[in-house]
Amino acid sequence: MKKRTSIVGAFLISIAVIAFVFVAAILVLWFNQGFVKSDSLNSISFFDYFLDISGIELLAIFFAANIMVAIVIHYIATNIRGNFSKFNEFFHAAAYEGKMIDEDKLKFKEFAEMARSVNHLLEKENVIIAELAFNEKYLQTVLDAQKDIVIVQSRGKLEKANLAFYNFMKVGGLKEFKINHQCISDFFVAGENGEYLTAKCEGDTWIRYMTLYPLKIHKVKILDDGKEIIFSVNARIAEIGDDYKAVVTFHNITQLEDQRRELELEATTDALTRVANRLKFDMILEQQIEMSRRYSHSFSLILIDIDNFKKINDTLGHQVGDNILLELAVLVKNVMRKSDTFARWGGEEFAIILPQTKVKTAAKIAEKLRLKIEHHTFCDDLNITCSFGVSEYKKSYSRKELIVQVDKHLYNAKHSGKNQVSF
Repeated sequence: MKKRTSIVGAFLISIAVIAFVFVAAILVLWFNQGFVKSDSLNSISFFDYFLDISGIELLAIFFAANIMVAIVIHYIATNIRGNFSKFNEFFHAAAYEGKMIDEDKLKFKEFAEMARSVNHLLEKENVIIAELAFNEKYLQTVLDAQKDIVIVQSRGKLEKANLAFYNFMKVGGLKEFKINHQCISDFFVAGENGEYLTAKCEGDTWIRYMTLYPLKIHKVKILDDGKEIIFSVNARIAEIGDDYKAVVTFHNITQLEDQRRELELEATTDALTRVANRLKFDMILEQQIEMSRRYSHSFSLILIDIDNFKKINDTLGHQVGDNILLELAVLVKNVMRKSDTFARWGGEEFAIILPQTKVKTAAKIAEKLRLKIEHHTFCDDLNITCSFGVSEYKKSYSRKELIVQVDKHLYNAKHSGKNQVSF
C-alpha cells in the first residue's frame, strides 16, 4: 500500500523545515560576521551573536521566514484543495454511479481513509442491492408461477403484477399498462344490486371496502373483448403508518357464475310461464322493502287474478288454461317497465312489483293492463278479463301487512263485479 503523509504531518514537517531554515540563516550570518571581523569562527560565540544581533538583521530574518511560511502554507493548501477536489469528484461518482474510489490518486492519508470508508460502504451497498435484486426477481418468479391474476397495489396505484395479469390485459409489462391506466379498477363493471365491486364502494376504495367486510364474498366483472369475465377477489393489506400495500388475487369464476346463474334462473323461474316464481318474487320484495326503509323510496304492488279461470279449466280443459296463462304472461311482460318485477303468484294469480312508484301511478298502470287484456283475443278466440288489487308500501308495514292490504283490494275488485282495479 502506498505510504502517504497526513495533513498534520505535512504541517509539522513544514514547521520543522522553516525552523531549520531560520536557524540556518542565523548561522550563516554569524559565520559571515566572524569571518569578516577576524577570519576566525570563534571570535564571537553563536549565542552571543544571537543576543547581539541587530534589529535590522532580525527583521530581515523574520521577513524571510514569513515568506517561507507563506510559500509552504500555500503549497500545502494547494495540495489539500487539490486532494479535496479530487475526493469530491470521486465521491460524487461513487454516490451516483457506484464507482469505487482509487485511493492511490489521493496524496493525503486523511482523504485516503475517507475514500476507504466510502469504498467499504459501496461494497456493503452493492451486496444489499444484489440481495434486493435477487429477492425482487424471486418475488416476481413466485408471482408469475400463479395461474390466478396477482397484483400489488400501493395507495391506489399498481406497483407490481404477475404474468397472468399482463396476459389478460394484453400488455407487455407494467410501464405499458401505466401509459393509460393506474389501477385495475379502471376496468371494473358495475352490476345490479351492488353484486360486483367498483372503484368506489360506499365511499371507500374497493380494497378498503374488502378489508371492512372480510367475510363477504367479493367479486368483480371485467369485459374482455365484450365478453363478461367474473373474478372472485381476495386482498391482504400490510400497513406502515399512513402507507399501505395490498396483495390482491383474482380467481376466474366465470364458468361457475354461469352455472350458478342457470341454476338460480331455473330455481326462480315459473316452469310454465317462464316469468319469476314465488321464490324470486319474495326475494325481490324483501329487497324493495329494505331499499324503501333505507332510502325512503316508495314502491307499489299489484296483484292480478284471472276472472272465472276455473270455469275455463273445467269446460275447455287444463291445456287451454295453460295456454291462456302463457299468453297472458307474454302480454303483461311486453307492457311492463324494465325496472318492474313480474311473477306468477300462484295458480291464475300474478304479481307485479313497481319500484319508486306511488299508488295512483300503479293504479293507472293496472288500468292500462286491464284494458289491454280485455281487448286481447286469446287462444281459441277466447276473451278474458282480470281483476286488480293495488297497494303502496308504507314504512309502518311489515311484509305480511303489505300482502294483506293488496289482497284486500283484490278481494274488493273481485266482489265488486270483477274486471276492475281496486286501490
